[in-house]
Amino acid sequence: MPTKIVNVSELKANLAALMAALDAQGVPVYVTQHGKPRAVLVKYEEYEALLEKLDDLEDIVAMHQAASSPEEEAVSLAAYELQQATLRG
Repeated sequence: MPTKIVNVSELKANLAALMAALDAQGVPVYVTQHGKPRAVLVKYEEYEALLEKLDDLEDIVAMHQAASSPEEEAVSLAAYELQQATLRG
């Protein structure tokens, strides 16, 4: 996948053009500050898809942990979902 890297000054000066290019090409824009990575500009739909995948992976890990734990430590799915909703706030 192609990579676009800009520093914060370039991002400020060219934000509209960078967003138009992101929309047209779909290439994420990596933002650096003082030569170090600071942020990534991606399409909103891609960001939402990444969050959904992360949530799914966290659920899979939790299920594997619950399946490998002794019965007295296991929790119901409803209790787990309530706990996760509370953590997400």
